[in-house]
Amino acid sequence: MGSRIKTSRAYTAETVATIKMYQYHVLAVLLCAFSGYTSATLPDYIKVCKRDQSTINACVLENIEHLRPYLARGIPELHVPSIEPFYIPELIAISGELASLHASGKNLKVSGLSNYTVKSLDVDLDKITIRAKVRFPKLHFDGLYNIDTQILVVPIKGEGALTAHASKCEADVVIKSKIDNRNGADYLRFTKADISVAVKDYMIRLDGLFNGDKALGDATNEVINQNKQDFLKATLPYLEKTVAKLVLDLANKIMESTPYSELLPVP
Repeated sequence: MGSRIKTSRAYTAETVATIKMYQYHVLAVLLCAFSGYTSATLPDYIKVCKRDQSTINACVLENIEHLRPYLARGIPELHVPSIEPFYIPELIAISGELASLHASGKNLKVSGLSNYTVKSLDVDLDKITIRAKVRFPKLHFDGLYNIDTQILVVPIKGEGALTAHASKCEADVVIKSKIDNRNGADYLRFTKADISVAVKDYMIRLDGLFNGDKALGDATNEVINQNKQDFLKATLPYLEKTVAKLVLDLANKIMESTPYSELLPVP
């Protein structure tokens, strides 16, 4: 997680962090539960799911619930970092299409990811597709930001501390796959990730706007929070598309060395 994340279009640094966290966490939960390593190297607290359509959903759901405390503190064997809290060392968002934008976040800490609820899950073994809806009731963000942009009619410029609270957050994820044959063995390769994120409500505070001008900073924060759904609606489709690619790349990196026969053995 020490790598720098760049997106081609974005909103504010904390919004990008929110979307990134949903998708990384949903992916980690699904892939760990899906048995992303061979049975020989799989930790004993993860159940290996068989390639059986009648049992696969229940098996994955059982793993997801059982993994909650392990995900909270991290799973080094699977290269999954702790998610409670979850840290992003640095995040950069650059855009020239929706608006002239440069935004970055550093030392971002996200709390509340381990309190997830899987609302629905379907693993289609014939189409090799995973569909899931995951809810996070509350998320809290702390960190540092730097931003210079104008979104809608609101100029936003400054750097300093950021705090954000998001509630009733949901992620709908569809991951499609295919089987590739390499050196006589079949491997799972994810070909497409479609992600839709809904944030029911959020409040943000950016300290240090306009060189610390308190009156202007307070007014800008008030405008942002009064029009937060408009801001989110304007940029969310671009964020979802950009981060979906990150999810796809990560998923394939996790799966590339495990043959399909070991990932999901035949009963």
